[in-house]
Amino acid sequence: MLIDVSALAVNDTETIALFASIMIEALQWPDVSVLICAPTTEMRNLLGAGAVDPRLLFDSVAAGRAAAMVAVPSITEDLLPIAGAARRARDVVTEACLRWDEPSLVGNAALVISELVTNASMHANTMMTLQIRLRSCHLHIAVFDGSATHAVARQAGSAGVGGRGLQLVDAVSAAWGSTALATGKVVWSALDRPGSP
Repeated sequence: MLIDVSALAVNDTETIALFASIMIEALQWPDVSVLICAPTTEMRNLLGAGAVDPRLLFDSVAAGRAAAMVAVPSITEDLLPIAGAARRARDVVTEACLRWDEPSLVGNAALVISELVTNASMHANTMMTLQIRLRSCHLHIAVFDGSATHAVARQAGSAGVGGRGLQLVDAVSAAWGSTALATGKVVWSALDRPGSP
């Protein structure tokens, strides 16, 4: 989504907060990228003061359009719901982070994908598909499975065994969620890339 703000005059931080809200909402939809085009110098300064990642600001609509058309690096792999699936998923995400020169994301990405794949193996018990994509500001990790039952963070059991996986995903993710699909669901996470405000 390109937002052309060239004719918009803004002189207060309350209006700028609207853009921050749009960016937060867009994170809930991992396939949606929001780029702000042609801000004035004053607006760019207000937006760049923590409301919007500067990597999402473009001097013109043409520059924003060109950025939106760049292919997003992506890796997809199918996995069986077996004991070694989480280990394979960690290997895949580690290789992706290193290939894309994002070594600082390896730890959190491996934690997230391990928890999502383990949950899909235990609760959905269907084939699953990993999808890892490198966006301007986030690494998106998704696990598709054939179960319609949503992933929900639960309180850990009194015995201390299990129940913390999605709490860990929530702790390290900029956003995460479970989205229903006609074929089941996708559980996804967005991890901040270095340089995010």
